[in-house]
Amino acid sequence: MPNNTIHSTIDCIISWLRRVKTFDNRSQLAEIIRSGNLKKLSDEQAVRLLYRQFEPEFDRLKHVDYTLEQGDGDLIKGSLGRKGRTPSQFLFRHDFAEINRTVVNFLSLKWLLEDNHRAFTANQPSVVKLSETTFKDFRDLARDILKTTDDILALVVSLVLGDVGKDPHLEEDIIQQGGLSKNLNHDEVLASAIALHMFDKPLGLLSGEKRGEVILGVKVGAKLNIPQLTQGENVPGSLQSILMLQDHEQAFNLKYLEIMLDVSGAGGHVDARGAIRMIEPVCQSFLSAYPVLKNIITEKLPVRDAYNMVLHNRGQLLAKQDFHALDTNNPSERAFLRLCAMGRVADKDLAELFEKAFRGLEPRIREELIKGLNVDGCDGEDAVILYYMPAIFAEALRVTRSAPDCKKIQVLQSLMSFMERTYTNAERDVGHPGAIVERDVSPAKDYIQREGFLDDPTILNQCVLPVKTY
Repeated sequence: MPNNTIHSTIDCIISWLRRVKTFDNRSQLAEIIRSGNLKKLSDEQAVRLLYRQFEPEFDRLKHVDYTLEQGDGDLIKGSLGRKGRTPSQFLFRHDFAEINRTVVNFLSLKWLLEDNHRAFTANQPSVVKLSETTFKDFRDLARDILKTTDDILALVVSLVLGDVGKDPHLEEDIIQQGGLSKNLNHDEVLASAIALHMFDKPLGLLSGEKRGEVILGVKVGAKLNIPQLTQGENVPGSLQSILMLQDHEQAFNLKYLEIMLDVSGAGGHVDARGAIRMIEPVCQSFLSAYPVLKNIITEKLPVRDAYNMVLHNRGQLLAKQDFHALDTNNPSERAFLRLCAMGRVADKDLAELFEKAFRGLEPRIREELIKGLNVDGCDGEDAVILYYMPAIFAEALRVTRSAPDCKKIQVLQSLMSFMERTYTNAERDVGHPGAIVERDVSPAKDYIQREGFLDDPTILNQCVLPVKTY
């Protein structure tokens, strides 16, 4: 073979290796995704390219101060590079909570597409670890939705933009332009920013069709928080906004997959070594809620029935753990199912602790709590959403991890009493009929973290939320 032919062949091989293996600094992540080569990147290469593609958005994520569910104060663990760094340590030699969460969202997508169950489930608690069967169901759903590489790119853009609305500087920028009033949730902030063309660059990576699907998903997300549904946090009336997605099936599909991946990375600020929050019961809840929501969109199922079906599915998961059956037609049992959903109860032992706490409440408090948890927010009915309540339960369970069961029950009763007070006070604050209002309960975290809380959980009685809602 002539030397020039050999050299030409070697050059072609080297060029190919650079393109599919090393992807030099000139490569753009969007190009690699469109060419179908995302799976060929190492995690480290993918993270570097994600940052290069979306550097302005990463800068905004640095500004987000995440204070809920902070863990035990230990050094946050990661899996990138030889030293096992978190994504933000790997990129900036410093930890930024929201960057860690967002990048783990993205890596969860990559692991899913690679069929990499080991990486996805790394460091999940063994008792609730995502099974290979359920992981396969999740992977198959993703593959069914992501029919083209344009769909994958649209999903990546959605994942990166998903939490930039939490940047306080973004809210200030929008207010200065007269495009926003204060005290809106971060999804509403993002929707306002997109309307003001502040994210045209990342959205400009997409075709007109995909850009429209992503923007429609943001608009729906500003009105409907789907994880709140699977966690029993919102109310049936909240589901009305999903009707915006009628005749937009792929917009719904991409939004739902974005949310599942957002939950997958939701623990990235505590442990960035895997999708630690997408555990078996959580994934099963999302997979079972998906067809329920599709039936709302096609008007095959009223929102009340759909909401109760999601709660029923939660009860079925507990029944598989030998916990007794629960009926959504019984107000007390329906209220208890919502508490279990908010508390991310996934096993019989914890369900029994929650039940002892619930049944042991003072009768008046229990009845008022049952009433508050059964208000639907439909047909002009006022309803209250206790925003961040699942995170408050998680923090309480963390601080009582080594406590005896009797102390855990006292703490849970303190939280349930706090919920009852908040529902009762919020009912007086609602300014007009038919309102669904969110009460941000995150200030309760400061009381739970106080020295002495375990000795006297009634310290939480001192937490009185401001009247203002958003």
